[in-house]
Amino acid sequence: MSVVSTLLAWSSLSATASGWRAGSSRASRRAEPKGIGPRLLGETAHATRRHLFRGCVASRGGDGDDEEGVDAAPLAPKAPAVDLQAHTLRSSPSEALASLSAACDRLGVDASTATATSTRTRTGRTCAEAARAFGKEDAVFCLGGGMAQSVALAIHARNRTRPSLYGGGGGEGRTSAFACHPTSHLLLHENDAFHHLLGMEVVVLDPDGGTSEGNPAPYDPGALKENGCLDMGPMRLSHVQSLLSSLDDGSASASARTHPSQKQIEDVDVSTLMLELPHREVGGKLTPWEEVEAMSDLCRKRGLKFHCDGARIFEASAGYGHDSVERTARPFDAVYVSFYKGLGAVSGAMLLGDRDFCSEARVWLRRMGGNLYTVLPYAVSSWDGLRRTCLSEERDGEGSCDESGVAVYDPAAFEERRAKLVRILEMLGADPAVMSLVRFDPAVPETNMVHGYLRLSLDECMTALEAVERDTGIRVLSRLRSCSVSPCDEDHKFGCRFEWTMGASNARVEDELFVTGWVELAKAAVAGGRNVL
Repeated sequence: MSVVSTLLAWSSLSATASGWRAGSSRASRRAEPKGIGPRLLGETAHATRRHLFRGCVASRGGDGDDEEGVDAAPLAPKAPAVDLQAHTLRSSPSEALASLSAACDRLGVDASTATATSTRTRTGRTCAEAARAFGKEDAVFCLGGGMAQSVALAIHARNRTRPSLYGGGGGEGRTSAFACHPTSHLLLHENDAFHHLLGMEVVVLDPDGGTSEGNPAPYDPGALKENGCLDMGPMRLSHVQSLLSSLDDGSASASARTHPSQKQIEDVDVSTLMLELPHREVGGKLTPWEEVEAMSDLCRKRGLKFHCDGARIFEASAGYGHDSVERTARPFDAVYVSFYKGLGAVSGAMLLGDRDFCSEARVWLRRMGGNLYTVLPYAVSSWDGLRRTCLSEERDGEGSCDESGVAVYDPAAFEERRAKLVRILEMLGADPAVMSLVRFDPAVPETNMVHGYLRLSLDECMTALEAVERDTGIRVLSRLRSCSVSPCDEDHKFGCRFEWTMGASNARVEDELFVTGWVELAKAAVAGGRNVL
């Protein structure tokens, strides 16, 4: 059975099941709300349909690998609404599988296997094309980012400190370590996998300068997860310089400790500096580009590997105004890329670097159980999403190759999304009632992402959101979390927070509807008895 026929067979089965479910529930469907509803967006409103919970949503969000919901009774199912926060287009299982079949045809996939470690399969050929487009020698397809970045850390540490990583091995008896920003995904959302799987420690760079271990209180990722990171900046060159200086002259204070084992930082061997572009947990902020290049020079002189957590590297490339992702990847020894976030794939990731790095990565991938017999659905979905989003010939028929015939991944789609978000925030900023309700961080988006903090409790916010959706058919927010943040320059405390990404779904919504939704939310908050003015 061919790849296409296999996927279509699964699609048929899924469609049958979906039809049964739809038929059994048809009589219980509620009437559509008055107001805007799906008539303004057609299939987009249906694709972004969500069921709200108190403090979370029933379905997974676009980047839901790190946000847990709040236990509470679900609300009644809602009719399709215009969802201003949903950035990823959603489809039924049968539609997704049918789309994969069509992608196989477009990409010329005609084999029933696509192993992650082979260079002779379609997956291998697409990795080679990606490597050329990113300006790297080689690339390896991975199932997910957690595995990909663990592989990268293992290779960098092993090549610097040849003794075993396990059991605390390291140069001159020191434990292997890496350095990163306090909001790194590895620290907040991966349960210290770097420590439990690789025996490594982390030196957490303090955004206020130096290392967070220099403070009396140890680094606490739980506090950041609970209340967010309002006004925190990205990693800066001064942070890296401070760390290296303290390691050089032994000036780190006795209280300077690593995470999670609280070792003194002079007792670890730092092999890697990891930089996230953009910093997701601080609202998509970017390290100034000239400082990224300076960090690269510092690492090269010190024999450190400079690794890019590029889960959203296309978004970062657009934020920097780069004309290709190759320029953004250039300063780094290795780059991790995610395909399911802004590119809309089912799942999938990639590591890019030199040939030796990628050869070792294939071995480590097998050691970590990442060499499935086939990764075909994930690889096809990833490659199709990349081409549709970042190759101009797929979007508008124009050429997408440089003079040597290498595909150029153009971040223009993400620049359009960033520009739309900037434009909407400017419009919202002109309304005093809206701005008395919410504070955006950063005030001017640096990428197509921003974080928001609301001067309402979670319950107050949910009540106001339900009222707006009921009366207008606009779902202003479908995903938010409680917090307790009291900025020193604010009279009101922020009671809940959210992430707002402009993506393939909500980018289709007209600007004026965003303004209407937020204005109505501010009115509903006041009507509910909350004085936000």
